[in-house]
Amino acid sequence: MHALPKPLLMLLVLLPVSVWAQTEQVGAFDDGGRTGSAIWECTPGHKVLTRQVSLQNALVQYAFKYTGCQDPSHQGEHPASEGNFGMPSPSACNWYHSGFLTIDINGKDVVRQNVTEMRVTESGDRGGFQVLWAHPDANVSLRTVLLPGANHVLCLLKWEPRQGATLKNVTVKLRCYPSFFTSARQRRGERHVKSPRTDAKEPGTLQIAPAEDPWLLYYDTVFDVAKGEGEGPCAVVLDQSALQGGKVSVGDYAVMTSLDIKPQAGSLRLALYDLAGSTNADAEAYLQTKGLRDQTELLGLDFRPKAVRELNLAAMKAEATQLLAEAAEDGVALKPKVDAVLKQVAELAAKGQGGDWRAEAELAATLRSSEDLFWKLKIYALLNRPTP
Repeated sequence: MHALPKPLLMLLVLLPVSVWAQTEQVGAFDDGGRTGSAIWECTPGHKVLTRQVSLQNALVQYAFKYTGCQDPSHQGEHPASEGNFGMPSPSACNWYHSGFLTIDINGKDVVRQNVTEMRVTESGDRGGFQVLWAHPDANVSLRTVLLPGANHVLCLLKWEPRQGATLKNVTVKLRCYPSFFTSARQRRGERHVKSPRTDAKEPGTLQIAPAEDPWLLYYDTVFDVAKGEGEGPCAVVLDQSALQGGKVSVGDYAVMTSLDIKPQAGSLRLALYDLAGSTNADAEAYLQTKGLRDQTELLGLDFRPKAVRELNLAAMKAEATQLLAEAAEDGVALKPKVDAVLKQVAELAAKGQGGDWRAEAELAATLRSSEDLFWKLKIYALLNRPTP
């Protein structure tokens, strides 16, 4: 077997890194989670899991925090006093840091159920992660993607009924405290929610018209960055085709949005905006001019990880066969590892084509982890290739 010359070894080590450095635009970070004794989240003495995933581009960082009590006495559920799925960043108040999202299917909150997977799916050209839940009546999955230069995150929620189950209702609920925690800080504000067709202020209700409300802007006229007050507003862009109705209850503290989703739709797309630092006027101007553009981007996005989207299995196999032959005796030594990777990729790709998000995420991870092996094979092929 050939020992690689030092310059080629350096090329092997540094080339993938340099390519990565040139293309990386969005980071994705998972803190791995930590478990501690419950203080206020649940019964004292119970163990509570907290885990945070962050997506960051040059403009903004979006952080998502999962919290849930792990005590077996809850029989597969994971209570948290203020919610299980929050958004601590860009601001704590807009999409509430301790729990802004609930997903009600047949009367049970999905995000309170067992999390079967939570992982980063990609970083580089874009950042993404996914969460999978085991609901009694459905397998439910959420994928979130941040694009370079974007001020919002794109979300795809998917549900599939379990065998024998009928999904009677799917309701997505969003909680925000636009710009400021008013009551908690003993201050009065004036909450509003605006769509392209109407505006409702506290105390009041906006009835969502699916055909006419592509976006919703949540703001406070007292706590406006233009007045030197508050964090700035937040917003959501909606997949109108999946909606059958809904409402926004505008309170003097929390603003609660309830989206009634067609169970047969099987999925819902949302774009979430925490417009911290923006004035109310700038946020509204953005949505008026770019909200429909962002909606088009949301509805057209392929949420699969880049490595999965770009995989050409036949071409990968053909290239591997050629490189193994050109690498001669070095190829013979590497062939078992290469064959094992190709077999795993083929199996995971087949499962992914059937809609298995876990397999797609594992496929993306396998393709990333095998990059060094294939770079090494290319170097050996170059060394052993006959000179013309």
